[in-house]
Amino acid sequence: MDKTTYHSVHESASNSNHVSGRSPRMRGRTGDILFAFSLMTIPMSVFSALLLGLIFYFRVTPSGSESPDLQLPGALEHGNIYVDISATTLTTVASWSSTVAPILVGCAITLISYPVAQQILSAGRSGRTDKLPTPFQLSLMLKMITSGSPQSLWNWIQYAWGWREKKESQGKPMRVMTSILILALMLSTLVFAADTWFHFTTKTINLTQVYPITSALNTSVGLIPDCYNVNSTFQGGCTLNPGGTAIFLMQGPQAQSVVANLSTSMRVNTLVSGKDVFTYVGNPPKSALANVDYQSHSWGLKTQCAPVWSQCTVPGETVGAYLDYKCPFAMEGRISTDSITAFQNQYKMTYFTNSTGMSNFTSSVDLANPYYFGALAMVNQNIGHNPNLGGDGEISSTEHGADVFAVYCNTTVYDVKYTSINGSITRFDATPANSTLTNIIQGSQQYTQVGDPSLIQGAATAALISTDSQGVADYFALTYSQIALGIASAAFTPQAAIQAQRRETMLVAKVPIVPLAFLLIANISLALLGIVLLVFASVAARGETREVQARLSVAGLVAAHFEGRRAERAVEKVEDLFEEREGVGGSGLRVGIVKIESGGWGFSVRRAG
Repeated sequence: MDKTTYHSVHESASNSNHVSGRSPRMRGRTGDILFAFSLMTIPMSVFSALLLGLIFYFRVTPSGSESPDLQLPGALEHGNIYVDISATTLTTVASWSSTVAPILVGCAITLISYPVAQQILSAGRSGRTDKLPTPFQLSLMLKMITSGSPQSLWNWIQYAWGWREKKESQGKPMRVMTSILILALMLSTLVFAADTWFHFTTKTINLTQVYPITSALNTSVGLIPDCYNVNSTFQGGCTLNPGGTAIFLMQGPQAQSVVANLSTSMRVNTLVSGKDVFTYVGNPPKSALANVDYQSHSWGLKTQCAPVWSQCTVPGETVGAYLDYKCPFAMEGRISTDSITAFQNQYKMTYFTNSTGMSNFTSSVDLANPYYFGALAMVNQNIGHNPNLGGDGEISSTEHGADVFAVYCNTTVYDVKYTSINGSITRFDATPANSTLTNIIQGSQQYTQVGDPSLIQGAATAALISTDSQGVADYFALTYSQIALGIASAAFTPQAAIQAQRRETMLVAKVPIVPLAFLLIANISLALLGIVLLVFASVAARGETREVQARLSVAGLVAAHFEGRRAERAVEKVEDLFEEREGVGGSGLRVGIVKIESGGWGFSVRRAG
């Protein structure tokens, strides 16, 4: 015997079946509403508060230099917050919001289901069937309530635009639920987009903080007291100590260590600015200065030389055992070119009282700035003539292969104020120095000749590596500036920096304010939607709305379809609508889907056993 039966839901035949005041009423509305509200508001609020708390607790305020001269290059971008915490930590906390956001769409639908249930109840009581959903619209609403997913919205879109004139008008319950689904999905997508933007823009960077240095930092140089007032190039007591047989360099060991780059307090450095090449007394590399920026005072030189050998040669006297030279300024003489004497590099140098070069008596002169000198060198006989200089009229080659050149030079002495930031010179202000410095620098080298070996070696190197006579002159000019300034350092003493600051570099997270604000607004928008829906749900949940809302579910629909009149009973829980709830000892109803005689398909309900 076929035990299959088919059920359908019918309207109540009479109003006499209403539930009495003592009948049980569907419970759980308060817990249902509060649970959905809590999920919508608490996680997003907590995540936002945690993210803001981490950012502002570990926030680092960039410290700029107190001096405009020591400002670090590369100004920080505006619109960012710098946080002493890993960028990965911040983006991880931010990602929690986008992880939870899709779940909250279902919570929003749960809350709006109460006003929708009230509208359905009111429309049913008033007989306004046009405001009630059709069976298919009800199925769409159940999909929204069940999943709250984009798929349920897509099903509605297919219905609203795909069915065209075939579809029935959508009542207010359908429109309200669809509107909230769209709004919740938009806000959820907004959270995802904001989180993605926040991820891409939050980076770990190096942030350099600066702090003023109050303790003494000797990066400047000044004069020793004995050198405050030097009125001529040959004035003893500063760097010169005239003796019976020689003129000695006072503080000579200090000067020689500077020339040899062995000093721990001073070093002659070179700075190229356009076409100008300056030398100045700076600081040798020190670990103590690795994270220090400073502005210091010093002195510097700029020497410019021009090749003039063609003006100094004496016709017919350029080969043989000697070489005569006579320049159009006060420099002339003879230099040996025989193989024995010329085996050693030879060097002659003359200083002049002014730019005309007509007088070379400078011992009692208070020199003007710049000062002038001429130099002649015969070098590299044991190496051989530089082939790159062949054919240059300002370079001669002796019979035994030495190179001969002469230069006319001027040297300008400068008071220097320079700024060093992160180990690089960012500002270099040079103004001509007074005659005291000019006399010290010229006289220290001219009368002691302590730097002559280095100058001779520089002349030999210039002739060896240069490709033309001007290159020889330029290299020799730089060598002279370096050696003359190094010898004159006998008059210098370390002094405190004009100003200084300490740098500290730290890894921080750079958090852009706009993406952060966008993420927080998106998070709070979902929470605010939860608050608004809570109000509507709380108002709508009064009276018998919970009875409709509970049955506006898959469980309610299944009970109505398969449990017969039992599904119409007044119960406290939706589960009580099912026979199985009372326990049937294995003989309860079983549901299947079978093919019927008409060729279609239907549900079958059979009693187990």
